Amino acid sequence: MLPIQLTIEGLYSYKEKQTIDFTRLTDAGLFGIFGATGSGKSSILEAISFVLFGKTERINRNHGYNMMNLTSNRLYIEFDFYNFENKCFKATREYKRNLKTFESIYSPTTGIYEQVGESWKPTDQSIESILGLSYDNFKRTIIIPQGQFKEFIELGARDRTQMLKEIFSARKV
Repeated sequence: MLPIQLTIEGLYSYKEKQTIDFTRLTDAGLFGIFGATGSGKSSILEAISFVLFGKTERINRNHGYNMMNLTSNRLYIEFDFYNFENKCFKATREYKRNLKTFESIYSPTTGIYEQVGESWKPTDQSIESILGLSYDNFKRTIIIPQGQFKEFIELGARDRTQMLKEIFSARKV
């Protein structure tokens, strides 16, 4: 997966709409996300994981409520990326707050779209088939959660073999 652009709004401390253009970074070949503790690095990675899979490592339930900025009425994430076949996709996820009941968040509106020419067409492909990775292997290879690198390198033989098969079959040459 090659990230193109991430747009977030109402996510944790990102109350206002923010767009991160990864193209300048990915043109260099390899990049990292750096910053001081508390600057939002994990939030960016979590947004990518969440928009794609609807899961995060830090929060197990009530994602919309727990991830939405307390002063926002909307949580929106949009992520554009190329998959291993160099096809361009967009994943979106949006939650809205029930304005009558602050604690109540409506079920999310989600979408996965493939770029066809100049337009975006909804796709019924699963994110796993688009990326060629399950959620577990995505987080092991793309996003290694803080403090869990040891788990990654200590995978059992069966799990490590399955992960490598999944990763490398997605990148047939």
